[in-house]
Amino acid sequence: MLNLDMILKVTWVMTTVGFAVLLSDYLRLRQQECRNITDASVQNTEKSAEGPPKLPDRDYVQQGSSVWCWGDNNTDRMCKFSNLCFSPQHQHFVFFHGEQTMTHGIHNRFQPALVDLSSVPDHNTQYFQYVDLPVSALRDFEKVKIFPGTSLIFNRFNPDNLMHVFHDDLLPIYSTLRQITASDLDPFNLNTRLVVMEGWRPGEFVDLYQMFSTKDLVFKQDLVNSGELACFTNAYVGLSKATTWYQYGFKVPQGPKDNITVTAREITQFTDFVCTRLGIEKIDDTESKYIVLFSRRLNRLIVNEVDVTIALAREFDMRVVTLSMESHTVPQQIAVIRKASMLVGVHGSFLTLAMFLPPGAVVVELFPYAVNPEHYVPYKTLANLPGMKLTYTAWRNTEQQNTITHPDNPWDLGGIAHLDPAEQDAILRSTEVPRHLCCRNPEWLFRIYQDTVVDIPSFLKTVHTAVNDAETNKQSTCSPSTCQDEYKTIYPGQVVDLTCQIVQSSDGRVGLQLSWQPPWNLPYLDAKDTKYEVWIQEQGKASYMPWILPFTSHVFSEGIGAGLDYNVWVRCIVDDTVVGPFADAVQCSTKGS
Repeated sequence: MLNLDMILKVTWVMTTVGFAVLLSDYLRLRQQECRNITDASVQNTEKSAEGPPKLPDRDYVQQGSSVWCWGDNNTDRMCKFSNLCFSPQHQHFVFFHGEQTMTHGIHNRFQPALVDLSSVPDHNTQYFQYVDLPVSALRDFEKVKIFPGTSLIFNRFNPDNLMHVFHDDLLPIYSTLRQITASDLDPFNLNTRLVVMEGWRPGEFVDLYQMFSTKDLVFKQDLVNSGELACFTNAYVGLSKATTWYQYGFKVPQGPKDNITVTAREITQFTDFVCTRLGIEKIDDTESKYIVLFSRRLNRLIVNEVDVTIALAREFDMRVVTLSMESHTVPQQIAVIRKASMLVGVHGSFLTLAMFLPPGAVVVELFPYAVNPEHYVPYKTLANLPGMKLTYTAWRNTEQQNTITHPDNPWDLGGIAHLDPAEQDAILRSTEVPRHLCCRNPEWLFRIYQDTVVDIPSFLKTVHTAVNDAETNKQSTCSPSTCQDEYKTIYPGQVVDLTCQIVQSSDGRVGLQLSWQPPWNLPYLDAKDTKYEVWIQEQGKASYMPWILPFTSHVFSEGIGAGLDYNVWVRCIVDDTVVGPFADAVQCSTKGS
């Protein structure tokens, strides 16, 4: 019989030996595991040296498409897609529903569309839709081409017209890319692929679109010709409308759009970006300025252009530089306009380049006979955007003998020979084109494609007035209402430390003494005038008593009664135009007074 001591000794020996064996096995396995990890690391390093990681392929699309949209309807909505595909056979975008599919913000998808592909709002040629398919349908597409990285999918509205190119496409592309690509390192990423889907040919201005990306543009026809299902791993659809200022008269006669938000700040950021990308030098204020006259060579001619050029040079003792689409590229025109003090031209898309003029410059727009300048104002609106600091004027030919018409032209160049005689006669006798919708009004086309003999005295009088106005604008200091854009995005914050106390006058009347401190960011606003708006509302009533005060403490007794409870709000107003938010309401009581 073994005693307890012997059992404990044997157990200890066995345990010690067993532990040693186990420890030895553990260390051997651990060494092998480390060797395996090292081998795997070496293999991975060798693979990395061989080339980049594998790009997404057909299997990546098998997880399905996803979409996230923000905005209430197609006119103010933008969408981000994962695995959005385009079928060249059907010429439709395709959304594959799979296990990983997510959809957000696609309500009202068919009323009338999910999103506008262009910055022109709610135009029925610009609607974006996709076709739903189960992910199992992917097997029916023999070839799949993956476009990795970020893509921006959109329509150009009219890529053959410079106004449409800049206003509808380039500015919105810039604004959109600033929103979707800004990072900690760079406010603008040039690696986004631009996918152009309206189906037009690339066009003479295609290089302007290429400015925005280091990747080649992808056109709809490229996708159709490839015959492959094209899938974009990370795609944004649509363009921002925040930088547009004009509507073209599809539903109401053309004019400035409602609720214009773009200012000189966005325009200047855009034009600086364009000039940098085109290699155009910055403006040197010491350089002598000159006048730019835009010469049209095919239509809307200034018949006495030489006389106009000489008259401008003599009247203002300045050199006159003539530009034309036929003799200068757009970058060349921008480089010249960038340093001009005046831009003169007949109504037309070239005047969009006025956005590249330096501050203080003058824009002179010429209108043919019977065309009212007040009805066609895209360039006037541009020049008058907040902070642009351009002086705009329009000259109008009022003498019928100074116009040359072209009734036998094709209809789209102002011809009217295709109309019945009565309608032709009415157009010829008309002295002003009536307001009209876009885009084929025959009287408008007939008049805008006239050639004009400019009446030099009336023209110079108009230009002189604009030059004098420009000088006055340079020398004057702006009022708060006209200077608002200088700090329009810097609003005063909430007032702080809002308190109230009950006070009672010697005659027994009660009042509320309200005190507060100015917003802490007020010193950064360079405010010339500061006021405070106070609202006092008796609890349980809908109406309130408003006051505007120039100080931060006041006793209010008018309309204040004893034994009542009140809600009080206070906010700061800078220079009469910049209104800050109300501070949180404070509850005051005169009970017990």
